[in-house]
Amino acid sequence: MSHYFTFDPNLKSHERHIKFTLFDQEIVLETDSGVFSNKAIDKGSLFFIKTLLSQNLCGKVLDLGCGYGAVGVSLKLFLKDKIEITCSDVNPKCVELTSRNLRQYDLDGKCSLSDGYLILHGTFDFILFNPPISVGKEKIYSLYKDSKEHLNEKGKLYIVIRKDKGAYSHIDYLKTLFNSVEIIDREKGYFVIECL
Repeated sequence: MSHYFTFDPNLKSHERHIKFTLFDQEIVLETDSGVFSNKAIDKGSLFFIKTLLSQNLCGKVLDLGCGYGAVGVSLKLFLKDKIEITCSDVNPKCVELTSRNLRQYDLDGKCSLSDGYLILHGTFDFILFNPPISVGKEKIYSLYKDSKEHLNEKGKLYIVIRKDKGAYSHIDYLKTLFNSVEIIDREKGYFVIECL
């Protein structure tokens, strides 16, 4: 069985374009079979983007587990000269799609094929993460821990997670890593959590 966080070379390609609107700007991104939410942007990501655009992001930003780039590309579109975006994913198809989606808008950005932080070096001012719940808590908690180690001194981790997918247990674990863990926005069962 294929999962969006693994690469299946036998999976038939079905490229398509999805559209969504952010603050009166229509965004069109290329997706394909075998990637998360490939027929439409998922509600969590759209809510995440809107919340992040209110957080005054600047500097070095990592979109961890970028998928086809919905979060990273959208933020770069709105914050062109304010952020230096790095998008990473374990799935090579996602990395290729994100690269294409950045290029189609003439946006600068680095795209890295990496299992978590395996080949990601340096630190970031902000790390953005929509955790793939189906990989299990052990893997996700490991990524939270690694994220803490890849943040600058005053850096922040932002995650989006559904309340009914264990949000409060994730918050409890994050509090063992970070000095401050706060739900900064919520909508229709989704929480955006800020950790610093």
